[in-house]
Amino acid sequence: MEQDHNIRVVLFDLGNVLVDLGDISEMHAMLNTQGEESEVWLKWLQSPTVAAFDSGKITFDRFAEELLDEVGSSVDKEVFKASFKAWPKGLFSGALALVDAVKPEYHRAILSNTNAAHWPRLMDEMGLAGKFHSYYASHMVGFVKPDDAIYQHVIHSLQVAPQSILFIDDNQVNIDTANALGMKAFRVKGIDEARRVLHLYGVLSH
Repeated sequence: MEQDHNIRVVLFDLGNVLVDLGDISEMHAMLNTQGEESEVWLKWLQSPTVAAFDSGKITFDRFAEELLDEVGSSVDKEVFKASFKAWPKGLFSGALALVDAVKPEYHRAILSNTNAAHWPRLMDEMGLAGKFHSYYASHMVGFVKPDDAIYQHVIHSLQVAPQSILFIDDNQVNIDTANALGMKAFRVKGIDEARRVLHLYGVLSH
């Protein structure tokens, strides 16, 4: 395996890459919808209510009210909030080992569309705190994927060329934006697919 000497940053998405979000039935329940997984995720990413919550502009309570209204759901707000908060199941088996396997010369970072309801669980309960050099959480930086602005924020913050960032994410629209900006970006789902890409670029120590 040849090391790509241009790569300086290994940038991870969380949901469906390191973090298990369960099967598509969870999404159908929240969005009151049907369809293929990629279609449902696109609907999620295109929701103005989701974007407002994930960029830190509205409270969890208002998010629940507005999303239920947006999708025409009759689910009780408190029931929805409890279900939403519990949505991330936990880390995929081997997730922390994969992150730890990134060679020390690379800057490890997270770029995730997330929110105030999930972030404490991701960091504390799932043990992601302290595993990365930089954390770009949408609700903290005020931008969401796949908007250009959040990628530009990462590039500016890290002071690196886009071409030196290796990015893995589970949504094609997010990958498309990253690639258009010059990053080396790949769609993956789960640890095995993530490991294959990272191995291909020679950034893993074993």
